[in-house]
Amino acid sequence: MLLYDKPKKAFLHNDLLAYESEENDKHLIYHFNKGYVTVLGEYQRQYDTEVAVTYIIYNGEDVISVHGGILRLVD
Repeated sequence: MLLYDKPKKAFLHNDLLAYESEENDKHLIYHFNKGYVTVLGEYQRQYDTEVAVTYIIYNGEDVISVHGGILRLVD
């Protein structure tokens, strides 16, 4: 895992929502709105023939990791 010395800015292409299970009345865990987010770092996973990049993002409230394909790095 690589945590950046200086966070980067990226544009998130879709809204992201996550809910708890049915047992918890579908309580919302996090909601990332489409738009700009702060990228704190990244890590890579090796699959059979390719490497997938996952970014660690922050929206001012929550920190999650997302596949690199749903972000566009700005700087």
